[in-house]
Amino acid sequence: MNGIKMLMTVVLLSPMLLTQAAVNPPDQNLLVQHYSMVSGRDGVKRETTFTERVYRRNDQVWTEREIGGSGVADEHDHSGHNHPDAGSSPMWVRRQADGSLDARLIERHQRRTIKVDSQYYGNIGFNGNWGSTFYLSDPQSLKNMRAVGPVKDGVQLYESKRGELTVRVGWDVKGQYPRRVESFDAHGSARRQTSVRVIAAPPVLPWKTLAGYAEIDYSDLLD
Repeated sequence: MNGIKMLMTVVLLSPMLLTQAAVNPPDQNLLVQHYSMVSGRDGVKRETTFTERVYRRNDQVWTEREIGGSGVADEHDHSGHNHPDAGSSPMWVRRQADGSLDARLIERHQRRTIKVDSQYYGNIGFNGNWGSTFYLSDPQSLKNMRAVGPVKDGVQLYESKRGELTVRVGWDVKGQYPRRVESFDAHGSARRQTSVRVIAAPPVLPWKTLAGYAEIDYSDLLD
């Protein structure tokens, strides 16, 4: 991730942009669309797409995947097991006063929140990074990228290259989120793309609908 030799054609990251990301970030309601493609040595191309809704307020973030035509995940458990499905269960993450994270999976059909301690984050596909959770792309990672050109239509483009991998981030300066993130290799055998747009806020924020839910620990569900 180095672009220092391209100073004649590249505008370096402004410290002001990072400062704005850390102070009073605006509330956001976002629709996040993910796409990935991998072309294997066997000649088979595998593509994956999914969509999430993300609501962020102050020191908390709610992420919920859209399933089918219902708009949100249908969490009915047809398998008979007692383990939460990290893919379809909404995740609610709050940052505590000491900087630690309170991460929970939400199971509406069982009316319970499942607190996940940090040693189990890998089990549910959570990286434990507050920056990438709240902002979708950690603003601190922009320090390791180069800013390409000036801000255009409210977006600053960043790019980094490491070996054969190129990563580009279109950062919404005012909104403090990436409108677009893409990565691809030089051979065209792998590509990931995330597109983000603002949506209307829900009538009631989802974490305000949890009154009466039981609270359990993820470790209690392990075999």
